[in-house]
Amino acid sequence: MTDPAVRVILDASAIIAFCRESIDVGEVIAEVADEEGSVFGLPVLCLAEAARVVADQDRLALLVTHRAAEVLSPDPDSWRALAVTLDTVGRVDAASAVLAAIDLGCHVLTGQPGLYGGIAGGGPVIAI
Repeated sequence: MTDPAVRVILDASAIIAFCRESIDVGEVIAEVADEEGSVFGLPVLCLAEAARVVADQDRLALLVTHRAAEVLSPDPDSWRALAVTLDTVGRVDAASAVLAAIDLGCHVLTGQPGLYGGIAGGGPVIAI
């Protein structure tokens, strides 16, 4: 059995949008869930950031326990890359999201594409 493929990373803004019932985020999640062997990534630092402002904690829990969700933690060996990326994007949660996307060869779903403007080519982002 192979590990599921992470198709997209949700950053804090996308997680917040989902908790506010964003159709755009829901559609992306549904597309990933429909693809056998695929998951969407939820960086733990983005979850922590989103949890600070989300009013609907039940909906956040629903997202985390979704059958196609995978909670991602930063690789401890990548701390230097995280530091450099943090310097570029200005937020540790966003830095962890874009690093995960780069490492996994996918995109970041975001409501704040400008955060990633300092990354080469504007970063691997899909704006919602």
